[in-house]
Amino acid sequence: MQALHDLMFTRQGTPDMSESKTSAAPVMDDAQRPVGGGGIAPVHIPIAGPTVGPGAQIIGDPLALGLASFGVSVGVVGAVNAGLVDARTGPVTYAVMIASGFVTQLIAGLLGFRRGETFVGVVFTVFAGFWLGVTLLLAFWAPTIAKAGGSVGDGLGLFLLAWALISTFIWIASMATTKTNIVVFGVGTASLYVLAVAGFAGSGGLTKIGGWLQIITGVGLFYLSAAAIVNEMYSRRIIPVF
Repeated sequence: MQALHDLMFTRQGTPDMSESKTSAAPVMDDAQRPVGGGGIAPVHIPIAGPTVGPGAQIIGDPLALGLASFGVSVGVVGAVNAGLVDARTGPVTYAVMIASGFVTQLIAGLLGFRRGETFVGVVFTVFAGFWLGVTLLLAFWAPTIAKAGGSVGDGLGLFLLAWALISTFIWIASMATTKTNIVVFGVGTASLYVLAVAGFAGSGGLTKIGGWLQIITGVGLFYLSAAAIVNEMYSRRIIPVF
């Protein structure tokens, strides 16, 4: 999995990794090798080579799990927001947000922290909290707000705006990784801002635009997840990450 994460989640300037070929550490070619040779610690701790972390030898790589879970959650919610399915089926998103968005992303994030991977851990645990929070807001507290005469749209807009700000600095952090990550996290961050404005303005049109941005984000996350698991199993780069 070493070469994959040197592609997907390694900062520019990471020291060269071992080029010995194992089932876990495929040979890196020049196109895969990170630029530079400084002493900056990698975002991802490989499971083999000179920079291996203590937890990496006993804990499997959670990246593919976290990305797939993230992609399922944002994609399904996006399909509802974009109007691709009947809005009355919206409550199905609660199951997806809790199971994939909260539980499995939280597991992936905690495993990332255990492996010493701050970026991976932060991304998945932060958004695990997001999915739990938005589920609780929509399922339990939105009816309370409406019953009290408040604006559910304003409440949802405030919630999404706060998370859009968090997503912004995660997007900035992703700029130290790959172009694919920059695009995926950038589009995902834009979707949160658009949906926040849609909530404040009560705009169905903006909600649909935000939904399509979520779908694009979900597709990107699926691509990254597929690259993680497929490239690991074949011990070489089958699905490129730019």
